[in-house]
Formats: sequence, structure tokens, C-alpha cells
Amino acid sequence: MNEVARIKSILDFKYQRFASESMFSTAKQKNAFEWFQTRLKELEKEARDNGDQLERHDLWRRQYYKYPYLFFEDDYTVINRFSDIFFNIFEINRESKISPRTSLSSRILFFQLFTEIIEETNWRLILNSENAPSATFRIKEYFKDGIPLGCRMFGNREHIPGNWLVKYSKSEFVRDMLRNGRFKISPATEYAKGNYNRAISDLETTRHFRLKAIKERLDGETAIEFQGNSMPISNGVIPLDIEIGDYYLFSTCSEIDRRLPTDFEATSALIIKDRKRFVSLLRAAVLTKFANWSFTAGDVFYFDPYNDAPVIPELEMWKNFSFSYQKEHRCLLRRKSVTDAVGQLEPFFVELGPLMDFCEVVEGEF
Repeated sequence: MNEVARIKSILDFKYQRFASESMFSTAKQKNAFEWFQTRLKELEKEARDNGDQLERHDLWRRQYYKYPYLFFEDDYTVINRFSDIFFNIFEINRESKISPRTSLSSRILFFQLFTEIIEETNWRLILNSENAPSATFRIKEYFKDGIPLGCRMFGNREHIPGNWLVKYSKSEFVRDMLRNGRFKISPATEYAKGNYNRAISDLETTRHFRLKAIKERLDGETAIEFQGNSMPISNGVIPLDIEIGDYYLFSTCSEIDRRLPTDFEATSALIIKDRKRFVSLLRAAVLTKFANWSFTAGDVFYFDPYNDAPVIPELEMWKNFSFSYQKEHRCLLRRKSVTDAVGQLEPFFVELGPLMDFCEVVEGEF
């Protein structure tokens, strides 16, 4: 078990149901906490009376009332989390309609998180006409021209799971990809620059976690001791930022998605219909330039900062769950050792040769 996971295990105590009044900043917060405990008792009685059976949404509520890890977070954090969850529970289907995500595991996960966040927004009374538009505005963007761009681009195409990749960009660049196999490989730090929009911009060399510490917060503790270090508790969590050295990153998407052309401000997409062949060509091309570096390819793991403990060796493949709807596939180029001497990383291009025999270009114009 790595050190971060050990910290998380220390904090993973069974939730205690009693706390002193001094732990609450307002009467509303204290009343909400007491209401959580009342509902918890009611649901536990209902479960006992029904052979330990509850409807799924009530199972989720019981679990959250027992361990309300967001309870002491500020309203701004809760609203942002609501927006992130809301934005990941739907997709746009071939009929240009909004529908729940088709991935059963993702749908169940995000519906559970949505149930939890609604419990938080309800007692706070913050999901109102002032805050809700921030979560729904991006949805309106898809339909501003009538039929969403992604529906015009992909039509009735059905994705081939596990075999296709999709690369979004402007038409002139996508055509160059098809004709010459020309692709830009950028360092991870490039995506923190201000010239990218919200769907692309991210701190790719930092992973932000918020380890649950609500029991300690209710007990009046302000920090925990771990291996001689004091880790401060803030709002019922321990903020933990893990820095990663810079690396090269090439991103595609592992599925067709009718939202992404709008999000990526793309007018075209390259559908790669042989993932294994493409990755092999890319690996050979980048290792020609960086022979002593390591190349890794795979689907991104989308982590929840509150519910996932980081696995240090693979954090380049981790991304905040707010981007989950993008279904990203990554090719990484990393130094084999952190002691390897290297200056600032700069973008570079590779050319794989013509890709017409296993790739297709689709356009989004009317």
C-alpha cells in the first residue's frame, strides 16, 4: 500500500453519529446534521423491516447520511461539484436528443454521486435560479444552431468498442492527419496555458485530491499526524496536491461522442478504425525521436478527488472525473527516470504516412 493510500485508510473510520454544537458554524448546519441522523435512523429501520432491502436511491442516501463527506465544504465547492456531476450523467444520441449515459457502470456511479450532491444542495438551499444556469448553460451550446454539431458530423454511425479512436480538430488539420499522418505531440504543461477552452485546459502535471476527514472534523481535530508530518484538515477534508514531472501527451477519444465536437471547437474528426495499428505507428515514430524514453498507451482512469486514493506510478493516466464524458485515450511519452537530464519540453510533430486505408474523415458542416 502506498503512503497516500495509507493516509486514506487512516481516515476511513466508521462514521460517528454524535457531535458537539461547537462543531457547527450555523444553526442551519446543525439542524441539517440532525435531520441527516433522523433520516438515517428511519432508513435503517426500513431496511430492517424489509430484510435489509432498500431501493437503490435510498441505499445511496443511507450511505451518505452515515458519512456526509461534503457536509463542511463551502457552497462554492458544492455547486461546482454539482455542475461536474450533472454534466456527466447525460449524452446526446443519434436522434439529437439528450439521454442518460449508455455505459451502465458510469451511469450508476454518477447517479449515486448526483443523489449525494442533491442532499447537500437541498439543505443549503443553493440550487436556485442564480446557480443552476451555470450547470445547464453548456447544454444549450450544443443546440444553439439547431441540430448539434456532433450529430451532423457523425450521423447514424455506431462506434466499434475497443477498436476505434477519434481525434477532433479543425478541418485543415484533420485532412493533413489523413493524408500524411501528421500529428502534434505536446508536453503536458502545454494544456495549462490560457489559450485552451474549458474542455481542453487542465493542470496535467498536478492531481488534486480531497481525502475525507469528517470524523476528525466532528471530533474537533484540526490535523492528523502521519509519519511525523502534520496534515491540516480543512472543511472536513485533507487537501492533497500531487505534482508530476512533465511528460508528452497525445490524446484521442475512445468512443464517438456527439457532444465533443462542440466542446473541442472542432469542425472535423479523424475516425481511426484500427487502434492497435495506429498506436504501433505512433510508438515507433515518437521513440525514433526519444529512444531512451518509455511509451505507454491506454484509456484514462477518471478519479473522484473524494473517493479515490492516488496510485503514484500511474497518475499520468488519471484525470479528474469532471472530464469523464470525454472518454479519453492517451499515449504518453515519459522519461524512464526522474534523474534523466532534460530541459523544458517543447511540442513536436510526427508523420506516420498516409492513413487512408484505416482512417476516415468526417465533417460537421451543414
